[in-house]
Amino acid sequence: SSGINAEWPLRPGAKASVKVEVSNTGSSAVSKYRILAEQQGIENVAFVGVTEKGKDLPVKRISKGVYEAAVSLSAGSSTILSITLTYTHVLEPFPKAINQPDNQLVRYTTNCYFYSPYSTTTQTSRFTLGSSKIESYTPRSPSAKEGTGVKYGPYADVAAKANSKIIIHFENNSPFLTVTNLKRIIEVSHWGNIAVEEHYEVTNAGAKLKSQFSRLDFQRNPIGAPTAIKSFRTVLPASSHNVYYRDDIGNISTSNLRETEDANELEIRPRFPLFGGWKTRYYIGYNVPSYEMLSYRGNLYKLEFPFVDHSFDNLVIDKVEVQVLLPEGSNDFEVKYPSFEVERSPDSRRKTYLDTSGRQVLTFTASNLEENHIQNIEIYYKFNSIMLLQEPLLVVIAFMAVFLTVIIFVRLDFSISVDENREARQKVAYLVEEVSNICNRIKNNVSDEMIDLVGTAKTNKDMKAFKNSRKEIEGVYKQLQVDLGNITKKITSFAPTLTDKIIDLNKKEGERKAVITSIAGLAEKAASDKINVKALNEQLNGLSDKLSSVQGGIDDIITLL
Repeated sequence: SSGINAEWPLRPGAKASVKVEVSNTGSSAVSKYRILAEQQGIENVAFVGVTEKGKDLPVKRISKGVYEAAVSLSAGSSTILSITLTYTHVLEPFPKAINQPDNQLVRYTTNCYFYSPYSTTTQTSRFTLGSSKIESYTPRSPSAKEGTGVKYGPYADVAAKANSKIIIHFENNSPFLTVTNLKRIIEVSHWGNIAVEEHYEVTNAGAKLKSQFSRLDFQRNPIGAPTAIKSFRTVLPASSHNVYYRDDIGNISTSNLRETEDANELEIRPRFPLFGGWKTRYYIGYNVPSYEMLSYRGNLYKLEFPFVDHSFDNLVIDKVEVQVLLPEGSNDFEVKYPSFEVERSPDSRRKTYLDTSGRQVLTFTASNLEENHIQNIEIYYKFNSIMLLQEPLLVVIAFMAVFLTVIIFVRLDFSISVDENREARQKVAYLVEEVSNICNRIKNNVSDEMIDLVGTAKTNKDMKAFKNSRKEIEGVYKQLQVDLGNITKKITSFAPTLTDKIIDLNKKEGERKAVITSIAGLAEKAASDKINVKALNEQLNGLSDKLSSVQGGIDDIITLL
């Protein structure tokens, strides 16, 4: 390396932005550039990235603390690489416990040189502390305090893997907010919506509170607790809606959502301030239109979304689990992972609304993440569009089953005691049906037969035959009248309220009997040839009309019964 210029902003973590001028002094082309993690922070490396002229280069982890970037450097040529190294949990609170109004002091143990496997012609490191109050730092000539930072170098002819331990002790009241566990649930629906829910376990990893917390002092002077985390900001997609923020108790009303053109900003304000060592749990949820994350061509679908999102500034996540619930019937999954290490757990199934066999659940885990890991993951799968009809059909079948059950239920009699009124109504209905049958028989076997007898008597002029037929018809009529009288008496006994209608029915039946008797007398005149044809027809037509009117009245009364 011809020259290295390293910038180290020290916030809750340490993020190195390193400019390296690389020269290939060999006789053959070079395709790899090796990067080493600091020995003091090798367990805490979160991200390694390399760019050349603004273009990201592929970086591969070879072993613990050893990485390789793919470069293309011909013999005798040189280039400038921009290297980003991020370490988490490397700032140590010192002292480890403080009182409520105290400022927080931390110390950072590192190497005054940028740890490199290559020798370097010249090298400089600057540590930006964000505070002018520096308790102490390890001197390494040349080194000096510069405003809110410390500069080490420039150093000439630095050997490969040079290591000189330094400790910087300074004031840092930045929020040491850490997500110890995050669970994201992405539920995909092909009906136009994707639901996202995120469950957080958050802790303040700063110096612990040594004394008892005083709510009174905090309320009187909130700025008198400089290390307390009172609120923080979570960035949501601009198209997010139906946003909620809750914990185990319920909805937290102190949150505030601010909508902008590029994103929605949710202000998270816990129920209590977070001092060092304090923890809280909460979850947020929102919906986004499916077109924001989902695209398709035919039966092939592509789901693309951030593996983690911007939960707060200076993001640190110890462990994350992402569950993706795909629509029931999805199959043939292919996953394109982000540039960092992600593990896929065995797939499972989960039944939600209107599912039969359950939705396919893809589960991914990762650890030690920060802002550079806000990268997209892509999931490809196949889905038959006919399966979209499954849920509407299930709803229709469910409603039909409910309606059918209600119909059957209301028609069943679950009572133990006998309903006398109901039995009486059933008996009356049966008797009225019998009355209707008898009246129809009187019409067919008496009225109509008596009218036919007139025509027969007029034609045959046989008095003996006429008398026999009349006697037979009147015998049938007499028996039907007896039956009708018995049934109407039973109706009035079971339903006294129908007495008036029964009286009207008997009155109409009397009128029909009178008309039938008149028709019988007319038939007798025709049999004995005591009336001419014209007079016979006129009287018969008049009696027939009168008989039809009476019988219509009888039918109306039966209908009312």
